[in-house]
Order: sequence, then structure tokens, then C-alpha cells
Amino acid sequence: MLIFSVKAEDLKERSITLNMNQQSMHKLTARLLILCWLVSSPLPTWASPLPNLGDASSSIVSPEQEYRLGRAWLRQLRAQAPLIHDPLIFDYLYNLVYRLASASDIEQPDIEMVVINSPAINAFAVPGGVMGLNGGLLLNARTEDEVAGVIAHELAHLSQRHFARGMERSQQNSWVGLAALLASIAIAASAGGEAGMAALATTQAASIDSQLRFSRANEQEADRIGMQTLVRAGMNPAAMADFFEALQRSMRYYGDLPPEFLLTHPVTESRITDARARASQYPDTPSSDSLEFHLMKTRLEVEFARDASAKINDLEKQKQNASSFLEITEYGLSCAYLKTNQLDKALESIDRLLDKRPNRISYLASKAEILNKAGRYKEAISLLEKGLAFSPGNYALSVHYADALTLNKEPDKAVNILRNQLTTQETRPLLWFQIAEAYGKAGNRLGVYQAKAEYFFLYGHTQKAIEQLQYALPLAREDFHVTARISERINEMQNSMRDMEF
Repeated sequence: MLIFSVKAEDLKERSITLNMNQQSMHKLTARLLILCWLVSSPLPTWASPLPNLGDASSSIVSPEQEYRLGRAWLRQLRAQAPLIHDPLIFDYLYNLVYRLASASDIEQPDIEMVVINSPAINAFAVPGGVMGLNGGLLLNARTEDEVAGVIAHELAHLSQRHFARGMERSQQNSWVGLAALLASIAIAASAGGEAGMAALATTQAASIDSQLRFSRANEQEADRIGMQTLVRAGMNPAAMADFFEALQRSMRYYGDLPPEFLLTHPVTESRITDARARASQYPDTPSSDSLEFHLMKTRLEVEFARDASAKINDLEKQKQNASSFLEITEYGLSCAYLKTNQLDKALESIDRLLDKRPNRISYLASKAEILNKAGRYKEAISLLEKGLAFSPGNYALSVHYADALTLNKEPDKAVNILRNQLTTQETRPLLWFQIAEAYGKAGNRLGVYQAKAEYFFLYGHTQKAIEQLQYALPLAREDFHVTARISERINEMQNSMRDMEF
């Protein structure tokens, strides 16, 4: 399948099942509303420019508390939201986020990223270094720099700790407003989305005039610092204004319900003008024409297409009418043929691309995905070993390699590949899902229980995770060190249940 999502039906087939809990969904909604309100809550005019972070906000909520809160919230988000785990799309966005984070004001970037399986335009940053990007952001951007502009803006919210500063001001000046807000959130948790959001809107309307200028201050701060990040990363600073302008133009097509991103990041003429004025102060930098951006955008377009056959027809017409080789169109055809199980045609398209660029990671990984789906595991293994020889440890290649090895009844090799990935990517649920399968094929019950525990934990099912580790304990009773590690992990998971407490 094109999008490497861990879906409920897949989990049932493979005996790793996730159960949605309506009460936990309500709690997540409430906490998300709290976070969104606090991140965008007012900032005093005297606080700009922002001082170094050794200020009063750290006494209200410390960076460690932010980290624990953000990671706990992320686990609950995973339990409720449809996510994209496709290794190519995820790795492309992850590398872009870290390229920008390394150029940002975040001293030691430790960003946890999720990609939401939604064509809507949205991006968000949660305290503690959690970055969320909707697939729709990639779909609607025209250049890589426009995606980077949104990411840089969100990174600025994190570097300036707007959440902690919002909490500081709310404790100093807005206890009454906060109490009313919490009351409306309680309605959201018990009555559901529309009633809760209506109550929330009523609560906020009473103080919107006094708070608006402070919300603008946070957004302007994030725009300014985000633009500096773009420049340091060697990207076009005007891309931020370009994307805002395109969003504003698109408003006419959305009627009364604008894109989700615009609800939390209002775009005005003055904001666009300010962004353009700031960008003009930097040397002209043309937007990058990244091939990988266009390939991943096409990959998503195929996945989100309502009618895959119609998409194939459109791409085939583009190809027929062209006077030269259309690389991006050919890649789109390969993805669309794969989605519709036309595997021979998918291979023909991807081979044409590999003839042009034999060492391109995205083409090698895509061909391996097709071969695995066709049951041609040995061919996939040979291809991926070639790719990993010149790109050791590559995430996308490793994911498909482990899959091919497991399906080819070589689970021990798959376990080794996945363990190497987990040394640096231990919070990626897909890796734990895969290694649980590999352990199962290898007959390693202890490994299965431990891997399933980490998978369930990352998906917010902490009690299920603890149960898996309790099943593992008797199997490890003859190894003191393993028993001690499992017991320690149980304690860590139990303590994590308090991380969402304010």
C-alpha cells in the first residue's frame, strides 16, 4: 500500500489491535483545546522582544514539564488521529524539519514529528518539541520553501516557549477567563464537538478585543524568527509571505469554514505586507526547485485521489501529450498503478525512472515496495541491499528491507535491521510494529511482548503496554538484567500516566 499507515484493519489481521475509547477522545479534545488556547494566549506588549528563557515562565511550567506534557499528549494524539507512516513521506518531512530546527533558535533540537493523514491544510507545534504536519500542507504548497516557511514559523513558537509564557500571563491576569475557558472545555468533553466549540467561542468572544493584540504579537514574533530560520537554512525568506498570500486567495473557495491552519493562524493583508517587508531586507534567494518535494507531493496526490483510475487517466494523458520525459508524472503513474494493483505497469514506470537515476533512494524504495506487494521478496532484498550499500542505515530502505526479510522467512536478519533503526528512532511506532512481527516469525515470545508494549505505549494505550511487559516478566525470570529492565520500564510507564496532569 502506498501510505504506510498502521490502520485498524491491518492490526486486527496481524493480532495487534487498537481500541478507540470515546472517553479518552473527549479528554484529548479538552487537552488539545487547552494547549491551543495557551499557545495563542496573549503576550504583554512589554515582553517584545522576548528575553532569554531564564524568566518567570520557567517557574510556572519548566522545560522538563513541557517535554513530558508534549510527549504524553502526542501518545494520545496517535491513539485518535489517522497518521501517515509512509517511510518516504515521513523521512522527507522529518529531514526538512531537522534542517530547519538546526538553523532555528532551539539550542538542542529534539523534535518529535507526526504526519496527519488529512488533505486539510494545517500544521501545529505542541510544547515539548512536538511538530504536527497535515498531508494537506504538502499537497497545497507550490515549493519546498513554502512548506519550510510554515515549519519555521511553528519552530519559532517552540523556541520562544509561547505556551509557558501564555500560562504565565493567564496565571497573572486571566484566572476568571481561564476558569470560564475550562468550563467550556468541560462541555466539549461531555457533550461533544459542536456544543463544546460553541461554548468555547462564546467564552473567548468576551475577551477577544483585549487579547487580540497579544495573539498578533505571538504570531508576528513567530513570523519574524521563522524568517530568520529560513535565511540561515539557505531558503527563500519570501516563501512565507507567498504561502500566506496563496492561503488568503484560497479563502474564497472555503466559504464560512476556512482551512484549519487559518483558524489558529489568521492571515491579514497587514501580516502579508509585514512579511514581505521583512523578506526584502535579506538578499534575494530563489525558491528551491526540489525534485524530492515534487515526488513526495505527487505521491500524496495519488494517495488522496478519490478515484485512482481517473488519476491514472489524467497522468497518462499528460505523458502522451508531452514532447519529453516527464519524471514526476512517471513517478505518479508508478504510485497510482501500485495503488490499483497493476503491479507490472508500476514496475515498468519505476524502472524507467531508475534508468534515469539508478541510485535515487525514493525510486529504489518504491520499487522494493512494489516487489514486496508482488511477493517477489528475494528481488526486493537484492535491490535494497544495493541501496543500503551506498546509503547505510537509510530509514525508508531499511523499513522495506526488514519487511522483505520477514516475508521471506528471514526474521532474525529483519530484527537486526530494525534494532539498528531503533537505536536512534525509538519513538517511531512503525519500527516497533515491524519488529514485533519479526520476533513472532522467529518464535521469540519475549521479544514480541516487549515490542508490542512499546508500540502500545507510543499509541497511548499505556495499560495495555504494561500488560504486555507483565506477560514478558516470567519469560525473563532466569536473566536478572532483562528482568530488571522490564520492571524499570513498567515503572516508567506507570509514572507517565501522570504526565498529562496540570
